[in-house]
Amino acid sequence: MNRFLSLLLVAAITLLACSSVTELQQNAPPQLQSIVGTPLPTVPPTPSNAERQLKILDEIYSSVKDQYVLTDYGGVKLDDLKKDYETKIRAGMNNTDFEKAMQEFAGKLPNGSVVYQTRAERLKAETEDTIKYSGIGAYIAVRKEPQPHVVILSIIKDSPAEKAGLLPHDSIYTIDDKPVTAEEGLDVIKRVRGQAGSTVSLEVQTVGTAKRIVKIARDQITAGDALRGGLIERAGIVYFLFPVATPDNMIEVIAQNLEAYSKKVQLIGIVLDLRVAHGAGWPIEEMLTLFGSGNLGQYYTRAGNTDVAVKGIDVGGSQTLPLILLVGPDTEGTPEVFASALQASQRAIVLGLPTTGKVFGFTTLPLTDGSRLTLATSSYKNVRGDDLSKTGVKPDFEMKVDWDQVTMENDPLIDRAFQAILLFK
Repeated sequence: MNRFLSLLLVAAITLLACSSVTELQQNAPPQLQSIVGTPLPTVPPTPSNAERQLKILDEIYSSVKDQYVLTDYGGVKLDDLKKDYETKIRAGMNNTDFEKAMQEFAGKLPNGSVVYQTRAERLKAETEDTIKYSGIGAYIAVRKEPQPHVVILSIIKDSPAEKAGLLPHDSIYTIDDKPVTAEEGLDVIKRVRGQAGSTVSLEVQTVGTAKRIVKIARDQITAGDALRGGLIERAGIVYFLFPVATPDNMIEVIAQNLEAYSKKVQLIGIVLDLRVAHGAGWPIEEMLTLFGSGNLGQYYTRAGNTDVAVKGIDVGGSQTLPLILLVGPDTEGTPEVFASALQASQRAIVLGLPTTGKVFGFTTLPLTDGSRLTLATSSYKNVRGDDLSKTGVKPDFEMKVDWDQVTMENDPLIDRAFQAILLFK
């Protein structure tokens, strides 16, 4: 046995001492000669953390450079911005810092027009049901001046907020004894929402009354809103308050009501209150067709322009009656386009406060690490050539009366709109 092991050891040493792959093949048993000397497959090197991060930065930069709607990037020097972040990445960043840096990069573009979403945020957003949530059931905005506070735009029917006596136009100054801050912006909603059955304490003020503490038990909420208003019969004026969240049948309700009202009384004018109207699901084409006609501006992208032109349809005087539109800082998106289009074409008179110009159309692009980028790729110009994303809607007659300064019973802006209608009589 010892002699066999010695011979085996000598054979192994002789094999290892061969001077070339060819010798190994020649000395190997026949069944192994085709394997010995075959090079191992090359394994590509794993990219460094910085290389992966630089790749994502380049994807973001290229998307913005090629598709972002404003050719001047809103005054941002995009190439310089990229170089700045390349330097930061090469200096070393962990993944958390990199994600924050990319959100910061996107935030350099104006007016929330570029948003970077991490992979984790994307997955959460894709699985989250935004129609149902646990909270109090109020649509809100935030005012930073003179003291930061939440403004209630609308209350969901049968919600905890409605049962607790909260009203549109109310202001909230503290949440669970902690003040609303200017820095948190709409993120304040996270403090209002919470687990169903839990209680939130709010310091609330209705215009003209003292602040009060309201405790509300949160519940499961299904988001929804409704068109309000109707016929002021004694005046012959139709008034519609457009909701924050657009019902699917809104345009049908408006048309049916206008037709019915026109048969009931002699109408002298229409007031459309857009002060809390938001753009999601807003039937812009149908609204323009109902109240406007002809060339009403254009949408534009980096690739070209698309004219907005409609052939108007008159329903109950929608094309002929004097038309007043009410706007403010919470009028957002396609309602802004609607107001600007009818104002510039001299179909309507606009009253209220300037809007913010949040009229971009967005495109969402996947990035190779599972994150994604949402960027503004279209905007709107009216027939005067005003770029709405830069100017917002400027009222023909500005009234410095904000939503949180009026009540449902006492609203000077509505009074002024009715007075303006009567001047046409």
